[in-house]
Amino acid sequence: MTEPIVSPGAEVSGENGAPRRGILRVFFGYAAGVGKTYGMLEAARAARERGVDVVVGYLEPHTRADTMALATGLEQIPTKRVRHRSLELHELDVDAILKRHPQVVLVDELAHTNAPGSRHKKRYQDVEELLRAGINVYTTVNVQHLEGLNDKVAAITHVRVHERIPDFVFDQADEVELVDIEPDDLIDRLRAGKIYTPERADTALDHFFTKQNLSALREISIRRMADRMAHQSQDHTLSPTASAGECVLVYVTADEGSFKVIRAAANLAQSLYATFIAVAFEYADDEDGPDAKERHRLTEHLNMAEELGAQVVMLQGDDIAQQLIQYAQICGATQLVVGSAVGLRRLPGAFLQRIFGDAGNLSERLINGVNNTVVTVVPMRDFPAQFSTRLASSLFKPTLADFGRALAAVALSTLGGFLVFEVGVSGYVMPMLYTLVALLFATRAQGVFYTIVVSLGSLLAYNFFFIQPRLSFASYGLSNSFIFAMMFASILVASLLTLRMKRQNAQIARRVYRTEVLLGSNRELTNAANEADCFRVMASQVIKLTNCPVVVYEADNTGRVGDPQVYDVAGTESDGEASILVSPDERAVAGWVATNNEPAGRTTDTLPHARCWYIPVRGKERFGGVVGVVMDADTEMGSFERNLLLMLADECGQALERLSFVRERREMAVRVEKESLRSNLLRTISHDLRTPLTSISGDADMLLNDDGALTKAQKRQLLSDMHEDATWLVTMVENLLSVTRIDEGSVRIEQQPELASEIIAEALSHVSRHASKHTIRVEVSDDLLMAMMDARLMMQVLINLVNNAVAYTPEGSTIVVAATQVDDPTRAPRVRFSVTDDGPGLGATSPATSHAIGDVRRGMGLGLPLCQSIVRAHGSQLISQDVKPHGCSFWFDLPAVIVDQAVMQDVLNDAEERKDD
Repeated sequence: MTEPIVSPGAEVSGENGAPRRGILRVFFGYAAGVGKTYGMLEAARAARERGVDVVVGYLEPHTRADTMALATGLEQIPTKRVRHRSLELHELDVDAILKRHPQVVLVDELAHTNAPGSRHKKRYQDVEELLRAGINVYTTVNVQHLEGLNDKVAAITHVRVHERIPDFVFDQADEVELVDIEPDDLIDRLRAGKIYTPERADTALDHFFTKQNLSALREISIRRMADRMAHQSQDHTLSPTASAGECVLVYVTADEGSFKVIRAAANLAQSLYATFIAVAFEYADDEDGPDAKERHRLTEHLNMAEELGAQVVMLQGDDIAQQLIQYAQICGATQLVVGSAVGLRRLPGAFLQRIFGDAGNLSERLINGVNNTVVTVVPMRDFPAQFSTRLASSLFKPTLADFGRALAAVALSTLGGFLVFEVGVSGYVMPMLYTLVALLFATRAQGVFYTIVVSLGSLLAYNFFFIQPRLSFASYGLSNSFIFAMMFASILVASLLTLRMKRQNAQIARRVYRTEVLLGSNRELTNAANEADCFRVMASQVIKLTNCPVVVYEADNTGRVGDPQVYDVAGTESDGEASILVSPDERAVAGWVATNNEPAGRTTDTLPHARCWYIPVRGKERFGGVVGVVMDADTEMGSFERNLLLMLADECGQALERLSFVRERREMAVRVEKESLRSNLLRTISHDLRTPLTSISGDADMLLNDDGALTKAQKRQLLSDMHEDATWLVTMVENLLSVTRIDEGSVRIEQQPELASEIIAEALSHVSRHASKHTIRVEVSDDLLMAMMDARLMMQVLINLVNNAVAYTPEGSTIVVAATQVDDPTRAPRVRFSVTDDGPGLGATSPATSHAIGDVRRGMGLGLPLCQSIVRAHGSQLISQDVKPHGCSFWFDLPAVIVDQAVMQDVLNDAEERKDD
């Protein structure tokens, strides 16, 4: 078993013992030197004076003596040294802080990017892990490091800040303290050497630290702080539906300028308190889509959109504008944000673009096509790369395969044309022949390059071989010019439409396959019988979607993940790398995911050097385990695939939780039933013990105080009553012990074939002595009738049932003990044992546990509960019902034993002979 990573000393809260989340306090400024670190250290010292356990996790080295003086006396956690190239870097030691587990830790420079090889890519992710462990964190950050303000700050300062944090980290902070000073005072501090060395100070004053820049940054920071306070006020005063209907939709591409579009849309969504959705387009196959570099860039853009709070949606289709318009109408978007695509109309091949639905400026088509949606166009340096990529890859990407198909189509059409020409058919049939053959080959083509070559080739071949003068490219007459133009256009358009249909079919097939996988996983998870089946189903579905091996870590009830199980892709052998997939390093990553409930591993910013991408599998209240998808170093998982796998993990977690709830309900029902039985037994025992004990005590008292008044017969009767009561008590205690042992499963049921007639005869020889006052009749349908049973226990059942009939029927009544074979085509043959009387009856049909048995003079007794327990242990049920005109019947079924009659008769004869001897 792999132990979960739990912080020592973590404060816990909640039913599941999870650590409470720590408090994040951010000291927020507009530039270096305003006093963020100084303010953080002052707050830390004040907290320590109040008795709070405060340590320094990481403090940026400063030359500011007054700042470093405040750190004196505070416990400092040693930093983690990381070698990168020829440098030794100092990073926050998360494991050391988790082991120390202070109440408050100071972490300077929240937006810092960790050195390669660290657990997380960014320091704010280290802080998130500390917060999840229940540690309070004080940290610092400047306004220019917020992702949503990056473009605005870059436009003012002409400096692009690369170390940034998502806005949600700032917005979700528990406390934010604005550290503010006048720009003139900050410049004076810079000149005095309190921020940078004199050399760096002069450079900073000439570039970033100008009064104009600082004033603008100060205004931005104050506005951002005011926005945060306004949002907090709205969260407390508005109803949950106050912002209903506002939805911001942003179109994300692989273009470099798409970052700017996403930030603008995120800021708009934040100001409107709106739902934020990011839309991108995926391709039917790799040949028509962008290259690996552009796919990676698109994935980065979508990841940033998710960090800014967007829900990522992947669309399919060739007509981007039309798809965006339709999706905006479906999701009810009130704002649509796109990047400018100026110049697209002037690109070559505008006619071909119109065939594919991309003609014209994208923003113009969106403005003209949407209703009740405001289209916001964000200026970009160049038009989206997706359009140029589509033109480059689809229109002007020559391939030998398409060139060969085009030449083959032209050659085959020309050969067919010669045959048509020889039989004397009109030459006007030739263009239709070229078009038909071009369409047939277009179904196998890869790109638009084929359509251009086949159109030009067909036109030239038709002119050269079939237009007078033949074997010449010369052509005379206006009609020929029209024929050439129509022929070229028809072949080109028809081929393009065929290619478009082919791509759409591929997209539909891909969409249908994914839908089938999701529906199949939902259906199979619903029918899963246990946790192992759930993980097996999820692993098989993940393999179908990704075609990658899967590693599964199933968790127990305490949250510990067990040994991994590897599921390979069908038809592949991965024994060589199996040891890598289950290595201690990979197990440690899975343990981190189990502890922090966050994805990690390959393609993430947390432990990215792992071999797999690990995701947690959990429901709302129960952690189920960890699933890892084995990925190569060059594998790029898109946002759509990632969200699809996360959805599968959620479904698996819900299925696991459902199984857990079902099991808990069953256990609870069993506990309730046992508690009810225990309560009933206690009430019964208290009554049953009191009555005979009182009788014994009274009889004994009479005998002890006898002064000769009692006759010998009376004394004998008193002693007989005492013996009977004592015997009844012994029987009741034995029945109680038997019920307990059978219900707990401590009694071993040894079933073997037994003759029904012998079991009944043996049982009747041990019934109550009061049975002699009744008529007992035995009815066995066949002397050789046999059933599977434990003879000793089954005789006890029959004894108790007969005694029950004797006790509840008047003297002289008839009791019938019967055994008959029951034949049912839908079930195996059975032997039905029954005890029927002609007494007053029960009044209703019900399981026997609802009726009592015992001596009417003493109470309920435990005969029927014992009978029911024994019969249930044999896999049957004891049933009671009234019979007409009066009386009741108790019966149960046991599996019949079919034996050869002749063989059985011989066995009986031998037994009789041995008995006579």
